[in-house]
Amino acid sequence: MFCLGLKVTAAELMPFCQHTQATMNTFQEYQIPAVNSHSIAVIGSGFSGTMVAVQLLRHAEIALTVYLIEANSRQFARGVAYSTDSDCHLLNVPAANMSAFPDDPGHFLRWARTREKNLLNAPWVTDFTGNTFLPRRAYGEYLFEVLDKAERAAAAGVHLDKKIDQVIGLSIDDQGITVTLLGGERLQVQKAVLAIGNFPPCDPVIDNPSFYQSPRYYSNPWKPGVLQALLKTKSCLLIGSGLTMIDWAVTLNHAGYRGTIHTVSRRGLLPQAHSPHAPAAFNIDPQAAPPSVRTWLHNIRDYIGVTGCDWRTVMDALRAHTPQLWANLPLSERRRFLRHVRIYWDSHRHRLAPAVAERLAELLASAQLFRHTARILDYKQTGQGVDVLVRRRGQSQVETLSVEAVVNCSGPESDYRKLGSPLVNDLLEQGLINPDPLTLGLEVKADGALVNSSGGVSTGLFTLGPPQKGSLWETIAVPEIREQAESLAKTLLSSLGRQLPQ
Repeated sequence: MFCLGLKVTAAELMPFCQHTQATMNTFQEYQIPAVNSHSIAVIGSGFSGTMVAVQLLRHAEIALTVYLIEANSRQFARGVAYSTDSDCHLLNVPAANMSAFPDDPGHFLRWARTREKNLLNAPWVTDFTGNTFLPRRAYGEYLFEVLDKAERAAAAGVHLDKKIDQVIGLSIDDQGITVTLLGGERLQVQKAVLAIGNFPPCDPVIDNPSFYQSPRYYSNPWKPGVLQALLKTKSCLLIGSGLTMIDWAVTLNHAGYRGTIHTVSRRGLLPQAHSPHAPAAFNIDPQAAPPSVRTWLHNIRDYIGVTGCDWRTVMDALRAHTPQLWANLPLSERRRFLRHVRIYWDSHRHRLAPAVAERLAELLASAQLFRHTARILDYKQTGQGVDVLVRRRGQSQVETLSVEAVVNCSGPESDYRKLGSPLVNDLLEQGLINPDPLTLGLEVKADGALVNSSGGVSTGLFTLGPPQKGSLWETIAVPEIREQAESLAKTLLSSLGRQLPQ
């Protein structure tokens, strides 16, 4: 064998070849794919992530790869909320207000009307108007089709790359952003969007948390298999009294569960029901007086007292103005709101579909569902189940609730230091993200750019939806997020050189 004119035997060359092959294998295993001229990673494909991807596909006129990454294949383009297969899980907003597009408010309603016959077969859907509360499952199908249509209609060179994998890390250097997936793949992009939505609840704080390792405890009610496990019991406890608890109480009853359902929460407030009403011409001028939670509450009560209007009209009228009002409140006033008003605000702001509210009333009246205004102190496992030790509000004695299973329905955790997410932990350790002072979400600028632990504004990392709750407060529902998604997509494209029309 000859190499560069030198005579080399095969035996002499073999060690070199083996070393070279090993080096190439290692390189192939760890090499980062070549950077596309323009690429954006959208991490999470619930409503937030799906609609950012849709808007990028709709507006891009440059060569662009959009990576849409979702760890759970069942939730792709649906998220947790809309991946349910139960028709008793209804939207909490009427169909007329659920369009995915801010510039086409009737889009969802038109889509649903093409499927009216099938939707009217769902339980509790007895008519079909803009005020109808449709199954969340149907909305998941709608989002999936919206994404599919945007992908097929995208301009030449604009590509959607769907990844079913978990993002476990993210790093930034002069070359851009490297996104590391659990499966070993690494993507190099120019921009990344954390569309990570809401996280599962954290375990309630008790002196001895060892019970949380028990097979009788379900920390995340939306994990597969929870319903099947609960249907085998004769009694259960649902921690919390909000929308998630009601979802599960209604789901159990609808699935034929005849056991006793207990619910425990410290205030015992249940979400209010929607009711048709005429719009109100109400607003609070944040510049009219020093911003104060007390003053603004008095303004709301005075308006209702003078006009005699339904309180729902006031809540709905304030919705578009809430982010500005929240931004004008000093941090001390925001904390006062969270301590004294939040629980009442949430129960009136996040309301139930009328059919769900009726079924909830039936469950309470039939004594299948028992509501306890109390605090959980401890759990004692027994041969038959779990003894839950509680102290009722305003009382000193300890009572015991005996159940066979406990489900945490207490609502999403928003303190990012407690989430246990590999990606979030990685970003926190690097200082690339920073929890907001109220631990409602993350520090973020008005355009969605994330703020790092040193106060610097990122040019590559962005977010929308629930992570912005600390700065916007009103930012977790479709009407707000659809506008954020469109605005963020245009911001990202402009930063990559796409000049959007004014």
